[in-house]
Amino acid sequence: MDGTPGSPPRAVGIEQEVSDLYEAESGGVLRYAGSLANNRETAHDAVQEAFFRFFLCRSAGQEIRSPKGWLFRVARNYVLDQKKAGARNEIGVDSLLNLPSRPYRPEPMDQVTELLRDLAQMGLSPREIEAIRLRTEGLRYEEIASVLGLQAGTVGALLARAHGKIRKAIGDGASKDRILVEELAGAKRYAS
Repeated sequence: MDGTPGSPPRAVGIEQEVSDLYEAESGGVLRYAGSLANNRETAHDAVQEAFFRFFLCRSAGQEIRSPKGWLFRVARNYVLDQKKAGARNEIGVDSLLNLPSRPYRPEPMDQVTELLRDLAQMGLSPREIEAIRLRTEGLRYEEIASVLGLQAGTVGALLARAHGKIRKAIGDGASKDRILVEELAGAKRYAS
């Protein structure tokens, strides 16, 4: 069997599971954490924490029904906890070292990310934007509900309301952005 000599077969299997999951989902979790944190280091820490906790849970024998949604939820909670902790701390490590904190910027600023930023200007609430952001990362309604602590039906209502606001803001003029926004906010919901 592959793996480290002396490693129990179960540990090798879990390590492979985590490795495969990391390869498949880490990019999306990082983008999501980065959009919440606006800080590259916090986003990377959130990804590391999510996968570390996943490894610990699986090593303890816990079954995780929706690993993707679970990872997004852990990353979200980590970022929110860091923001709360930052509000309690007057001085951060960066300021002690006189190093300016670099804002998080995804490597390629793709069309979807730019479009999601514009959604706030269209009157969408932060929760609606977050639901759309999770949907663009391929999460199903049930996974989005788990991440945000909502019922799946509420996610559907959030996305439907967001879709209506987007349609109203864009108007009837057909454009590439309109088609993309409608696909993100509405059409994909039927795939769940």
